[in-house]
Amino acid sequence: MGTRAYDIWFGIDDGLVAEEPTSSQGVAAPDRAPDGWVGSAGPGIAPEAWPRGSSTGLPMFHAITLRLPAEYRRRGPGHPGIAFFQGEGQFAEQFVPTGPDDPFATDIAHAGPHAMLTRLTDVIDGQFALLWLTEEELAAGPTLPPPDSRHPGEHAATDEGPNAWDEQQPTVPVWLLERDDPNAGLAPVEEPGEGSAYQDRWNAAGDDLHPWAQHLAPCHLGGTCFPTQWMPEGLTPWYLELVELPGLNFGGDGSAQIDLESDVFDWACG
Repeated sequence: MGTRAYDIWFGIDDGLVAEEPTSSQGVAAPDRAPDGWVGSAGPGIAPEAWPRGSSTGLPMFHAITLRLPAEYRRRGPGHPGIAFFQGEGQFAEQFVPTGPDDPFATDIAHAGPHAMLTRLTDVIDGQFALLWLTEEELAAGPTLPPPDSRHPGEHAATDEGPNAWDEQQPTVPVWLLERDDPNAGLAPVEEPGEGSAYQDRWNAAGDDLHPWAQHLAPCHLGGTCFPTQWMPEGLTPWYLELVELPGLNFGGDGSAQIDLESDVFDWACG
């Protein structure tokens, strides 16, 4: 069997799931354990390995943790899951200790990168992170971020990016559901030409989606890509696409593509 594509569905009230976590209507949740979660709580990593902004030192906001299907485990079977974070924005300033007894400075000094950290940067120098997780790290979550070590009123975030201490979102379970997508297993193409195996989601007039594309969830693994503006170059069949989940900042109405094979990353808003 070739590579499949998967919709991401989010748990809502009364045992239901929906294509977006803020939906009020949904369908019955699958009768099995979730495949991950969204919200401020992250995977079961050591507190000192929680990703931080390189300038501010603030811990990044956890967006989603996922247990991946086998074909998406692009770092091998020893890392069956991922966690995606957003951190400091374009106006980040370099952290400066407030004095010799600054507990935040001590906190930063004890921090170090996760063994499977990939740092991602957007075109306006906003910072993101992707962690490849072991089975133990997946099973130990959801886990709260490290405790806020700042003195009251010190080291406030002014960079327009979220962080784990100032952006709090509830933990919501997510499930991966296989989607009927003719582009599953194919690398996305901006403008599929004649003979291209990748199918354009738009009709010939370019004013409406094909019927098969209208049911596809906005957050997904692989398959048909729905960039808000342009298609990032270098995407492979093994990518994650997310819209602006609670706590994320993609310009208000944007979407992001995170490639699990090539590490290509981009987001855009309308």
